Amino acid sequence: MLRNLQPLAARITRSNGKQLLQRRGMAADAHGEVKLNAWEAPTEIAKWKEEHIVFLVLGGWGVGIWGAMKMFATEKKESAPVEAPPKK
Repeated sequence: MLRNLQPLAARITRSNGKQLLQRRGMAADAHGEVKLNAWEAPTEIAKWKEEHIVFLVLGGWGVGIWGAMKMFATEKKESAPVEAPPKK
């Protein structure tokens, strides 16, 4: 099996005497505007990174659900112990 891969390995390791360099392709290209961390521009939500917006939304949902639970939850009130009727 390795004998079948030998010609391929020779082509990969040397390419007409030139050393192969890994290219990152589009990894370094900027696409659109640069996104900032939330604490760098706290008043400009449109410039925040997406994951910071997700944290904000999830936190808002958590606070909303917690507040609704506190508002609509019925509190258990302790009742006075019921006295047994007097025996005759």
